Amino acid sequence: MKTLILLLTLLYSLSSFGQGDKKSLLKFDGYYETNCYTEIGDDEGSQDYLRFYSNGKVINVGTDCEGTTSELKDWFNINAEQVGKGDYEIKGRRIFFSTKSKTGIVKYKGRIKKDGEVKLKWKSLINGSRGHDIYKFIALTGLT
Repeated sequence: MKTLILLLTLLYSLSSFGQGDKKSLLKFDGYYETNCYTEIGDDEGSQDYLRFYSNGKVINVGTDCEGTTSELKDWFNINAEQVGKGDYEIKGRRIFFSTKSKTGIVKYKGRIKKDGEVKLKWKSLINGSRGHDIYKFIALTGLT
């Protein structure tokens, strides 16, 4: 019986070896932002933000490019009504999630790159549009 318990303990240890906390691939003390992009006829441009939480939650919002990340600090959090909210899943370096806001759902899938950037493809179930973006991490202090 002791041998069986020892064998099961060893097998469990080996199965989790190297797995680590996959969520540690993400950073939680700031936001991930895209570059500013403009479309024809758009004077302001827009960019998107993501914020990941260690409990598996994610939020997103799109803003005009004139705003700054520090201006988001007051309201860009899991309790804000105007953000999309969802749960993310990580498999290796692959990441999957959907966010739901008042206007509808956007699905994301992509990779967490070795340099920490998050490269995502997305599809809006609101209007059917699709795209891809690279999100770079911006560290911030005093987040709620």
